[in-house]
Amino acid sequence: MLATEPGAYLHPSKRWEYPWALEQARLAPGSRILDAGAGASIFPVYLAREGHRVTALDLDARRALGGGHGVVVPYVRGDLTALPFADESFDAVFCISVVEHLPEQAVPAALRELRRALRRGGKLLLTTDFFEDAAAELWYEGEDRRFRVDWHVFDEPRLRRLILGAPGWSPDGEIDLAVDWKSMTPAMRRFHGYPYTAVGIALVRGEER
Repeated sequence: MLATEPGAYLHPSKRWEYPWALEQARLAPGSRILDAGAGASIFPVYLAREGHRVTALDLDARRALGGGHGVVVPYVRGDLTALPFADESFDAVFCISVVEHLPEQAVPAALRELRRALRRGGKLLLTTDFFEDAAAELWYEGEDRRFRVDWHVFDEPRLRRLILGAPGWSPDGEIDLAVDWKSMTPAMRRFHGYPYTAVGIALVRGEER
């Protein structure tokens, strides 16, 4: 199984983030795909095994995955705000649980670069950590340790301002951000130690340059 790939990582929330992203992407055979901020995720290997032409981008590009499964996914060292790719290099871009780790001022620049590297009409499948109040003090509470979350989760206003309001993109389908936080928060703490959930946004690049 792909989950046995040495060095690969599968966070619990990815068990629904990856299926959601795949369903929304509706990839054509042999698509050119960028996994932006891939880290040690097994996802690029899965995509390559499905016959797609996959590039994985990360700040740390010292790894390569997939050799034990008949594919080798190239890892490129790079920053989301200055992608080392030509215009319209990809048919689809996956950016799974990455943008919450960027400084707020870097999010618009990252979306501009992702749009530039994506073909016109292509899709960006983006997920991010989502909570009712982006300014709240959040803590991981697991069986082994407890620590304060030091990255930037999104709430609805922040998501609409920085992502849904980004120029040059159109949402693909309805955006449903309604969450029953009273029940969701304890459920997510039990699931993976954090009080927040993840939200997925599918964006289509406009035809204009």
